[in-house]
Amino acid sequence: MKLKTLSIGAMLFGALCNTAAAQEEDFDASDMTRANTTAIISASNKGDVKLTGSLSYAHRNGQASMVLLEGTMDREGDYKDARLQYFHVFNLDNATTPRIAASLDIIDNDMFTTAALGGIAMVRTSYEPLTFFVRGGVLAGSYDDEFAKTMGTSNTDVKGAMGAAYAVLKTGQDGTFLAAYPEFTYLDGDVEIESVKTTFMAATPLSADGKRWGQIKLENTSGTLTDASGLKHKMDSDTVAWFNYKVYF
Repeated sequence: MKLKTLSIGAMLFGALCNTAAAQEEDFDASDMTRANTTAIISASNKGDVKLTGSLSYAHRNGQASMVLLEGTMDREGDYKDARLQYFHVFNLDNATTPRIAASLDIIDNDMFTTAALGGIAMVRTSYEPLTFFVRGGVLAGSYDDEFAKTMGTSNTDVKGAMGAAYAVLKTGQDGTFLAAYPEFTYLDGDVEIESVKTTFMAATPLSADGKRWGQIKLENTSGTLTDASGLKHKMDSDTVAWFNYKVYF
């Protein structure tokens, strides 16, 4: 699955390379419903390194597409996880919800491989610097064989859902913003997982043209895991700090 994910990502990136110049020029780093061409390098306080790249294309009908590929390796240089996403933006003639976007995400890690179909909507408030985003989705896939075995089952099938709410506050004329958001994920199968990841982020431009950004993210993940025998285990709470350098093209 890891090789397939990377191969599919390479083909999609190649298909968009010739049209990447047609991306949205009017980018907004705080807007989660925009498609942009970017590159991100991230490092965590635990020694993990993450590389993310996206290519976007603006359609003549006002819609926009983006393909994103992301991979993480641990401090020893070993593969940790990967994500491939197709993102499609629809512009609406609505002052409160000007954009919505649909996405297809393929996620692979040492516990499971899933495909998730979801959507996100932008919700403006009467206080201009504050914006909310609401996201939801359904997913299906399979647990890693070894992980399922340790949980007492040979059945690796899994399905589930996720939901999230994002609050984004612009604090400066240069676009500097703060964001806070909880994300809930539920996986159902012979093994059941419920997890909540809470993120706090601060981001500010590092160049006068606003195309280079620095970001700091604090992520806390907690949850429960129920094995095939019905025994519930509390997952250790984990807090990670990420330092990101992001470039818009």
